Amino acid sequence: MEGLASTPGAPASGIRRPNRTVEARPTPRPVQTHRDRDRFVGFAFAAADLLIETDHDGTILFCAGARCRLTRGDVATLVGRNLADLVASTDRKYLRVLLDRVIEKTRIKPARVVFEGVDDQRFPALLGGCRLDSCPGSLFLTVLLASGPHGPHAASPGSGAGQLLDHHGFLSILEDRIVRAREKGLEHGLTLLLVEGMQAMVDSLPEGAAAEVRQGIDAYLRGISADGESAGQLSADRFGVIHASDVDCQEVQKHIAAIIEDAGGELPGGIRTWELELDETPLDAADAARALVYTVQAFASAQGGEFTISSLEDGARRMMSDAVERIGQLRATIEKRDFVVVFQPIVALATETVHHLEALTRVDGMSSPIDFITFAEDVGLIYDFDLLLTQSVLDTLKAFHKEPKLPDVAINLSAKTLMSPLFLKQFQAVTEPYGALSRKLLIEVTETVVVTDIARLNDVLQKLRSSGFRICLDDVGSGSTSFQSLYGLQVDFAKIDGSFVRGAAGSQRDMAMLRSMVDVCQQLGLALIGEQVEEPEHARLLTDLGVGYAQGYLYGHPSRDFGYFARDWSRMAGKGGKVLKKG
Repeated sequence: MEGLASTPGAPASGIRRPNRTVEARPTPRPVQTHRDRDRFVGFAFAAADLLIETDHDGTILFCAGARCRLTRGDVATLVGRNLADLVASTDRKYLRVLLDRVIEKTRIKPARVVFEGVDDQRFPALLGGCRLDSCPGSLFLTVLLASGPHGPHAASPGSGAGQLLDHHGFLSILEDRIVRAREKGLEHGLTLLLVEGMQAMVDSLPEGAAAEVRQGIDAYLRGISADGESAGQLSADRFGVIHASDVDCQEVQKHIAAIIEDAGGELPGGIRTWELELDETPLDAADAARALVYTVQAFASAQGGEFTISSLEDGARRMMSDAVERIGQLRATIEKRDFVVVFQPIVALATETVHHLEALTRVDGMSSPIDFITFAEDVGLIYDFDLLLTQSVLDTLKAFHKEPKLPDVAINLSAKTLMSPLFLKQFQAVTEPYGALSRKLLIEVTETVVVTDIARLNDVLQKLRSSGFRICLDDVGSGSTSFQSLYGLQVDFAKIDGSFVRGAAGSQRDMAMLRSMVDVCQQLGLALIGEQVEEPEHARLLTDLGVGYAQGYLYGHPSRDFGYFARDWSRMAGKGGKVLKKG
């Protein structure tokens, strides 16, 4: 402890007492009184680096503890200064919100604040506080230094000093925050906020007033959020905040309205808040949090009045209920392996014999496999499903391993799965027990979500290729698989989206696009597969363009009978025969 300080004439505890005349009498048990005081100070320092007492305006009345980079001398020099002067300018409005919450709520849990050091370097710390009814006018604060820019209290993704998280940053922390809260028994809630017409209102204000609105809302939502870093702006007029149970939705509306009114703004659309509750759902903590993330994503991206002031509560509640039900069904499908794997042949156009098969999944109750995969990606369960599919296909290969010409099999793995930090280790754990048989797998990379880090995905793919796996990029030419992916990912095969194959037969525009894609892929040294080949003219067109392989109903429908393809292919391969259709 580097020093104690207080205002002149005040007792060492920092609590001012009125002057009065008293009779001289022995002070009972002074040693014990000092010991009790020291005990409480010791308890405080067990959880903090610096103790500060301020008045309601933030002026420091007393401080004790480490300098915490806030002064070069004794901490006594901080007395008389305002706490706001020690905080980064971008966090001063936010600090005011925290102090007001101490006054209003009696106590706040530690929240992340950025301080300004005497060396002009900013650093994060956790600021907690309480007030005592016995000490009116005083706030008692603790400062705990964070562990640095990469430590547990470093800035959250998508945020900067004094800013809310952006859409992606908020979604990235939402699941983790909610899971931790439920596991630790914390009563955290999630409130969605719709400030309809906010962007137009802000644009109509003078620059200074507009900044007041933006900074005021940012500071307030951060101030009521858990740890001071669990609030985000999801779109121009939509916000989300994870907070303690003492936050009242009506209170939030009033505060936001006051911020806008004080800056001279008018909000014709109104303000609406909606608190999500998950305590009644049958899902475990992780899946319940996934339902939250899915619903918040829908809230953030809804267009055309889907979440207007009048429809917000009803529409969002129905979406939340639907998400909980669908996640429960998806989890049951994975745990019970309640899906079917079917196989469709990919043929060599020169010989019309099977080159390899593609494993496709069918799930009862799902009208489209694409919908199933997309939803699994949206709620973060695609990783579990992809690994389970891999194991299921390997089990099938193992059952037919004695076939002399056992076909290779392509499995679809989501780019989201491949980008998981745990993927390579888990994939190795699944495939290693099957030995050389696992090299019969080809990996088709599906991009139903936008890949923002092509270089990172390519690094994963090259590690797989170095282990003997061949890679195919799916749906080249579609909106989901961009030419950026084609250039940035080193793969062995590329599948041309079937819409171009079918369209090229009757459209010069589609034919030009198809020629362009084929030329690019050939220049990159990729083997090409044309999808949705349903008519002989589709096959002739691909052959004329130099495409080596084709897949579609012309050569076979997806079938559960893997043995049919394995046995028939082994016979056809030896005789140079054509593939037989299997419906």
